[in-house]
Amino acid sequence: MKEILQNYEQLVHCHTPEPFGDGHINDTYLVTSSRGKFILQRVNNKIFDTQVLTQNLSFLFGTLSGYEKEHGEKLTPAILKNKAGDYHTLDAGGAPWRLMEFFSDSRAYAISPSEEISYRAAEAMGKFQLFLNTLLPEKFGETIPNFHNTPGRYENFLKTLQSTDARRKDKATPEMDFILKNGNIAQTVQQLLVSRKLPVRVTHNDTKLDNILFTADGQVLIIDLDTIMPGYVMFDYGDMVRTFSSPAKEDEADTAKTALRISHFEALTKGYLIAQKQRLTPFEKAHLLTGAKAIIYEQAIRFLNDFLLGNIYYKISYPEHNLVRTRTQIKLLKAILQQEEKLQSIIKQI
Repeated sequence: MKEILQNYEQLVHCHTPEPFGDGHINDTYLVTSSRGKFILQRVNNKIFDTQVLTQNLSFLFGTLSGYEKEHGEKLTPAILKNKAGDYHTLDAGGAPWRLMEFFSDSRAYAISPSEEISYRAAEAMGKFQLFLNTLLPEKFGETIPNFHNTPGRYENFLKTLQSTDARRKDKATPEMDFILKNGNIAQTVQQLLVSRKLPVRVTHNDTKLDNILFTADGQVLIIDLDTIMPGYVMFDYGDMVRTFSSPAKEDEADTAKTALRISHFEALTKGYLIAQKQRLTPFEKAHLLTGAKAIIYEQAIRFLNDFLLGNIYYKISYPEHNLVRTRTQIKLLKAILQQEEKLQSIIKQI
């Protein structure tokens, strides 16, 4: 870390970096120096294709500043260049580090406290998508290949079932049964992708609520850009539904607390569509709810698969952490399936 710090003029005479936040994948630190406070982050090079990631973000930030000036609105905290003029600095292990703006007294939410927050967060993501729409998908590579590949996640899950420890399977029997029973969700996504009727866009791909920052001066900024790559709007919308609409955290052990808040669903849908509904094709809008079902189903598979494999991907606090996460996703997906007609009506009316 000391070698990394020396690559930034802003970090001369800095204090020892302190761990910051509770992200699942990357390591994040708060650094204080004579020049102010900054966020220092090490990208997990076991998860991401870091060569593609650094190229993607270099292109994105090289374009973003001009867009922000033209539209008079800041969309995301800046990545600060190192002494060599690069956005990332590689350590001896090949992991990229980056230095970012820090906003004092800013706030990110794991749970949306109000419909207003859900609306404003989704509106910010919609505005960010408008910027991403100006970028050519072919300029971006996949930082995590097949990241939102619901059929592929389902197939991997089936393979895991054939090889995993029987004791783990015994603990997760109801969850495994639910995934198998609802395999039609993966099939629907497969049919959509094969049809090629959904336009491929540059998308964020990880639009959970705590990836949206509310600053003290009223800005709403998009963070965690490592998964920006070619994708589909329905998945970005779906991950907002997944993380905005429930009053419980995704690792809440008491599944009775997990629910679908219709008022938040409507607020986030309005916020997202008010920013860019004229840019979506009718086919995209018609399948937004498909994206919500798919992303929650996919996330349930990912948590359950990781549990069955021995918790090798997500950070955990106890052995059954990923199984608990799986149960919250299943509870939320059940609520959506039960109210699908009503939710589709809300989308159509906006």
